[in-house]
Amino acid sequence: MISFIYGGLSVGLGLHYIDSWLIIFGSTPETFALSREYMQIILWGSLFTFLPMTLGNIIQGEGNTFIPMVISLLGISLNVVFDPIFIFGWGGMPALGLNGAAVATVLSQMVTTVVIIALAKRKISKLTWSRANFRPSLRVVSEIYRVGFPAMIMELVSVMNLTIINRTLTGYSYTAVAALGIFMRIRSLAHMPVHGLAQGTMPIAAFAYGARQYDRVKETIIKSAILAFFFMGTAWAILQYKTVWVMQFFSQDPMLTVVGVTCMQMATLFLPFVGPLVILYTVLQAVGKGFTAMWLSMTRQVVFFLPLLLFLPHYYSLNGVWLAFSLSEMLTTLVALVFLISLWRELQVRNKFTVVMLFRVGYLLERLRAWLRWS
Repeated sequence: MISFIYGGLSVGLGLHYIDSWLIIFGSTPETFALSREYMQIILWGSLFTFLPMTLGNIIQGEGNTFIPMVISLLGISLNVVFDPIFIFGWGGMPALGLNGAAVATVLSQMVTTVVIIALAKRKISKLTWSRANFRPSLRVVSEIYRVGFPAMIMELVSVMNLTIINRTLTGYSYTAVAALGIFMRIRSLAHMPVHGLAQGTMPIAAFAYGARQYDRVKETIIKSAILAFFFMGTAWAILQYKTVWVMQFFSQDPMLTVVGVTCMQMATLFLPFVGPLVILYTVLQAVGKGFTAMWLSMTRQVVFFLPLLLFLPHYYSLNGVWLAFSLSEMLTTLVALVFLISLWRELQVRNKFTVVMLFRVGYLLERLRAWLRWS
């Protein structure tokens, strides 16, 4: 129900203030008309954006990570298939250019929405579909926002940062903006294995914490962090030593290649440490410390990144923008160590308390059994 409300708000507010949004996000006079047409299509499609995300997360929270993964891959695959059909007009379809990319995105979202609803109704999930469950409940809604509010704030801060970066880069050149766009796509691709790992880590850590198996929580953190470091370390090696090769997949323009290579090499200096950071965010949310995860994320994006973004370009010009990414990640890693040590100590204390309580309960049961025999 909340998903439908947010979808409706996205359409209504998005279309009403579309010109203002585009200006805020750094649209230029050269790209304004195309951006407006593209966003109008995307906004109408936002009706089908929130429901698959919500149902996927609910199913994942039940411990079934396979179905959400399949749905996510289905959406991506359909988008890849639909893109050339509507952009270039394959198979007798009209060539829509940039608008075709928007149509492809909306259609893929519509298909995934239908598929995940069908799967949820086939008892693949514990969800029960009835009118009674669609009645608003203040208790349920408040609990949803208590858990989800930190993640919502983190997403809003990310959008705010991206907007400021775009406007900063526009002052240098549109080539720098294009380089950032390529870097963000590559960065998202590098993050995919880690986010998949984090999604699998969350239910394991949450169930173990709820069952008071604190040693298992620590084991989950260690193994997941090592794997995440390996994934991001591999991405770091490719982006540092095969940067030109990576850039050639996206552009053959010599100037864009030069700027893009510099961007990726300077902005990914501490990329391997991002993997364990993502795992820490996830585990903190899994053990009920969503606000701690939010403050840690905001420390990176607001306390470190924004000041560095405003300060470094005065001394290092465009390179200062790229360095802001790496330095903010390094500083956040140091802060995260403090949070990790605190969480580790808490788990140790809870584990000792649980062991002591089990020992005492066992002792009392033994005494009770002896008393019953004697009597």
